[in-house]
Amino acid sequence: MPSCNFRFFCLLFGLVVTFNQVLGQKVNSLDDLQVLEGDQRQLLWSHLISQCDRLDQQRVERLAKALKSPTALKQHLTKLRDDYRNIFGSFPKKSPLNAKVTGKLDGSSYRVEKVLFESLPNHHVTALLYLPANGDGPWPGVLFACGHSANGKAYLPYQTACALLAQNGFVVLSYDPISQGERTQLPKAARYGTTTHTLLNHGARLTGRSVVWYSAWDGIRSIDYLLSRPEVDRSKPVGMTGTSGGGTQTTFLMALDDRIGPAAPSCYTMRRTDKFHGKSGPADGCQHLAGEGLYGIDHIDYSLMRFPRPTAILAATQDFFEIDSTRQTVRDAKAVFGALGQADRFAFFESDTTHGMHVGHRQEAARWMRQWLYNDSSPVTEPKDIRLFTDAELQVTRTGQVCNDFPDEANVADISLRLASRLETRRRRFWAGNPANALVKVRKLIGLPENLPQPRVKRGGQAQTNWARIDKFTLQRTGDMPVPALLFRPHGHSGQALDVVVYADGRGMRNAAHTNGPIQKLVNESTAVFAVDLRGLGETRDQGSNAKYHSHSHRVGNVATHIGQPLLGQRVGDLLAVVDYLNEVGNERVRSIRVIGVGSAGPVALHATALDARISKVELRNPALNNWLGDVVAQPLRREMVDHVVPGALAWYDLPDLARQLGARLRTR
Repeated sequence: MPSCNFRFFCLLFGLVVTFNQVLGQKVNSLDDLQVLEGDQRQLLWSHLISQCDRLDQQRVERLAKALKSPTALKQHLTKLRDDYRNIFGSFPKKSPLNAKVTGKLDGSSYRVEKVLFESLPNHHVTALLYLPANGDGPWPGVLFACGHSANGKAYLPYQTACALLAQNGFVVLSYDPISQGERTQLPKAARYGTTTHTLLNHGARLTGRSVVWYSAWDGIRSIDYLLSRPEVDRSKPVGMTGTSGGGTQTTFLMALDDRIGPAAPSCYTMRRTDKFHGKSGPADGCQHLAGEGLYGIDHIDYSLMRFPRPTAILAATQDFFEIDSTRQTVRDAKAVFGALGQADRFAFFESDTTHGMHVGHRQEAARWMRQWLYNDSSPVTEPKDIRLFTDAELQVTRTGQVCNDFPDEANVADISLRLASRLETRRRRFWAGNPANALVKVRKLIGLPENLPQPRVKRGGQAQTNWARIDKFTLQRTGDMPVPALLFRPHGHSGQALDVVVYADGRGMRNAAHTNGPIQKLVNESTAVFAVDLRGLGETRDQGSNAKYHSHSHRVGNVATHIGQPLLGQRVGDLLAVVDYLNEVGNERVRSIRVIGVGSAGPVALHATALDARISKVELRNPALNNWLGDVVAQPLRREMVDHVVPGALAWYDLPDLARQLGARLRTR
C-alpha cells in the first residue's frame, strides 16, 4: 500500500480510533453532501471539448508533417480516405430503382419532371429533374442536395438554384432528404423540423449505420438515376452542390462517390470543434459521423481526401457557421492543392449574407460547374424573372407523403429494426465462440482503454446523519475529469472488513441519500455504501441541449462519440475507478464489492460487471433500458436515449448477451 495514501485509507475504513472519533458536520439538507465546489454543469462539456482540441492539434501536426513532401502528402490523403470509409461502413448490393415519372412542368426557361424511385426496397425517394428548356442533350448532370427545409425540394431558393443550373446547360436532380418534403419518416414525432434525423440516428448507429449513411445512400442512388437518363452526358463526371444540410450531404458524399467531379458545398465547412464551441453546438443526426475526431477528420478533410477533383467552398460572412473558422480551415485545402500543383482545383467563395442558398452562392455554384464541365469560367448572372412553382405543383406522390402512398413503405426506423434483428444470428455465433474475446470487443466498442491508470484520491470533508458517517472525496485518473463520491459507513464501525456496495444512480447520488432512502437501507454494521456520480449525472449533469433534440445529453453524447468514447463507456470507466480504488485498499478492509445501478446507470453497471470479475454481484434497479433492439431501435421516438448508444454494438452484442454472461451475479428488479 503506498505510504502517501495510508492516512487516507486509515480514515476511510476506520483503522485508527482517533480518526473514528472525528464525526464531521451534521447533515441538515442534501445540499450539505455536495462534493465538488460550485456549479459543475459545464465540467463534462469542457472536458470533452479539451479532448477535441487535443485531437485537433494532433491532426494539425500530422498535416504539417505530410506537407513536407508530395509523397508524404499523398500517403496522408490516402489514409484519410481509408479511415473515412472504414468509419462510414459498407453499402449493400444495389436493388432496382423502380423509377417512374409522375408528372411534368414547364418553367418556360427550363423543364421539370417529377420523379419517384426506391433507394432501398420499398424506401422511396421523391425528386425533381430539371432540364434545359429545349433539346435532348446530352448535358452534364448535377446533383442538388437540399438543406433543412420542411418542404425539401420545393423550397424556393432550392428551386431557383436548380432552375439556374438548368438554364446554364445542366440536367439537375434535386431530391427530398429523409424526414423532409414528401419523405416524413416518423409521422407521430413532435414537429421540431429535422429532429427525426437525431431520433432515427440512435437506432441506425447501433446497427453500424447512421443517418449520414442513409443520406449518402440516397445520394448514390440519385446519381444512379441521374446517369440512367438519356439526356445526361455520361462521359463527364457529375457535379454536386447544396447548402446547410445540403452542404453537409455534399461534403460527405463528394468524398465517397468517385463519380462526383466538381463539388460546391455551401454554408457548412468550418472547424468542427469551433462549431461545438459555438452557440448552436452539435447539430442533428445527419451532420455527425461517429469517430471523426478520433480519426482526425475535420470538415475540410473531405475536400482534401477527394484530391484532385475540384472543390469550391461557399461561405456566408453572417452565417452561424462562423466565417473566421471557415477562413482558417480553407487554408489547409489551399496548402494541399497548391503543394500538389493543382491550386486552381480548389476555390473559396464568400458572400456578405446570412445562412442559406442566396443568389451569390447560386451564381457561383453554377459558374463552378460550368468551369469544370464546360471549360467556361465566365461569370453567371441569375435572371430576375425565373418562374417557380408551388409545393402542390411540385408534389411527386398522390397524397404528398410516401408513407401514405405506399402501405409497405419502409422508413429508416423499419430498416434499422430489420437489420438489428438479422444481426441477432451473428451475435449469437459471436458469443458462442470465445466469451473472453467477445468481452475484449465490447471494451473496444465502448471506447474503454485497457490498463487505465490508478485514480488519484482526494479527500474532502466529513459529515454525519443519525444513520451513517459520510466521507466526501473525488477520484481522478490522469488526464480525466474528477468523479465525486460519498462513502456511507455505519456508526460504531470497529474497523473489521466490510462488504462495499458501489451505488450509481442516474438521478445522482444525493437523490438516494435521504432519510429512509435506498442508501440508508443498505448501510449496516457489515456493509458500507460507496455512492458515485458518474459523469453527466448528479453533480456533473450537463447544462443540457436544445429541447428539440429530445435528449438533455444530446451535446455531450455527440461529442463523446465524435472522439470515439461513447458516454456509456466513459461512465463505465468512472464506476471502475471506484473498484480500482477499493481493490487497492485490499481485501483485509474490503470483503466484497457489489454494484447497484439505478435508471440511466443500469446499463453502465451491467457493462462494468461483465468486464470486471472483481465485482461479485450487480443489481439493476429500474434500468433505463433492458436491450437496445427492443428499447431503442424498435422505439425511435423514445427520449433520453443518446447516453446509451454505442455505435456498431448490435453487430456484436446486445445487453442481454452481457446479462447471460453474468448468470447468478446479476439481479434485476
